[in-house]
Amino acid sequence: MRIVLVVIAAASVCACAMNYDVVKVGDDTYQVSAVASPARGGISGAQQMALANANKKCDSLGKSINVTNIDTGHEFPAAGRAIVTFTCK
Repeated sequence: MRIVLVVIAAASVCACAMNYDVVKVGDDTYQVSAVASPARGGISGAQQMALANANKKCDSLGKSINVTNIDTGHEFPAAGRAIVTFTCK
């Protein structure tokens, strides 16, 4: 049991972050998500990474970003999650 707690504690403070690919969810509407450990900023770090990817997508289309929704929360054990829904104009 003690080893499990040590592994969980180590995983929650590691400098882990993950960006996911932009997904088209409708006409000119996209979603992108990111997850970041507390060491990488948690929810705010995940939000910054997702917004950076959203901006990159709109830039690649020669358009500007229009964020329509940002959903944030926590992932097990302590990472922050952000899902950004946006359009490119």
